[in-house]
Amino acid sequence: MWTRWKKALYVLPVAGLLAACSQGAGQIQTEAQAPAKADSGTQGKLGTEAAEIVIYNVSNATANLDWFNATDFGKEIHAKFPKVKINFIATGKGMTPQELVVSGQQIDLIISSIFSFPSLAETNLLFDMSELIKKNGFDLNRLEPYALEYQKQFGSGGIYGFPVSSAPVALFYNKEIFDKFGVAYPKDGMTWDQVYDLAKKLTRTDNGTPYYGFATRYPFMYNVNQLSLSYYDPKAQKVLVNDDKFKLFMDNFTRFASIPGNEPATTDMFSKEKNVAMMAYQFGKWDFDSWDMVSMPTYTEAPGVGPQVYPTFMNISSTSKNKELAFEILKALTTDDYQMRISKAGTIPSVRNPEIIKAFGTEGDPANGKNFKGKDVGAFFPATRAAASYVTKYDDIVAKRMNTAFTDIAAGKKDTITALREVQEAAASELQSLKK
Repeated sequence: MWTRWKKALYVLPVAGLLAACSQGAGQIQTEAQAPAKADSGTQGKLGTEAAEIVIYNVSNATANLDWFNATDFGKEIHAKFPKVKINFIATGKGMTPQELVVSGQQIDLIISSIFSFPSLAETNLLFDMSELIKKNGFDLNRLEPYALEYQKQFGSGGIYGFPVSSAPVALFYNKEIFDKFGVAYPKDGMTWDQVYDLAKKLTRTDNGTPYYGFATRYPFMYNVNQLSLSYYDPKAQKVLVNDDKFKLFMDNFTRFASIPGNEPATTDMFSKEKNVAMMAYQFGKWDFDSWDMVSMPTYTEAPGVGPQVYPTFMNISSTSKNKELAFEILKALTTDDYQMRISKAGTIPSVRNPEIIKAFGTEGDPANGKNFKGKDVGAFFPATRAAASYVTKYDDIVAKRMNTAFTDIAAGKKDTITALREVQEAAASELQSLKK
């Protein structure tokens, strides 16, 4: 009964821009030649001189050069820097940060998520751009502040990259299921308790077809958690899961998985079988239009606090010999002009300009699964976001145990207090052994 929920626990979701085609892992892919045509916005000397850079995707082993060239930022780099030749690497066998450092592989720019920062820090690939930012007079106040907070917290105030996009996160729902059973649609500003009551109403079987009230993925909801929970506190140097806030968090989501009949629900079913009424997750490319979204439900204990931002970063590598050019590329990807274009097309911008945010999705292409006409796009932009959690190299040790604890609690094998205490003790013991 629990196999589908358990399977979903171990599939760590990735922001839309990190999703990719297959092939390319384990080798360096090089363009035959850089595109020859530039647009009128070509950058200065650094943008017009012939150059060659290496871009490394540390977050997705299936990314390749074709994928990169098809992304918004890949197209923009080619347009603004027509004489820059791109060599592309994706993480994977033989291409982990550690292996690239040992091999002496040159890297200039790194595509990452905040969860890649610990491995990049361990290998000294992170580069603090503070001096380049000051030298270029770059205004950090233009950027999404919560994305910068992650980095400052991780690296004692340093800035290691710029956010270039963010995952659209909300509570999505299928209007056809609500209409079928005569249940009112969800609304912005709901609490998790209200959504739980809706999920119970909508979990049923009708003419042999099962319908599920709610689906999510526990690891994803931890990554964007609204309580600013952290698995490990680097300041206190201790595991943090055995407390009332984590109990609140675990109880909230395990109760959905415990609704009789709702146990098999997965996020994939929302778009494939189309028999999941509500899904707390990130936006996907869906082949039906009866969906809409509302703001992520909030906790009564943290009223009005939305999910943490889930950005895609571009970092300058410490090994780069082209740091000035790399910074020019980052500047190009954070201009109001570029950010306005991707916002209109349906990509969450990384700048805080109200006009750019307001334009989100106005020119989305339905053929690319970005039909936001008539949708509640404001749900993607909460007025208040949760403060950034700590991200550390020890998180995986705790996370694997928390995933198991989630399954055990939802299945009724353990109570929450016992499960969290056992995770705390086991993870702390393993960490103590590692630190010796």
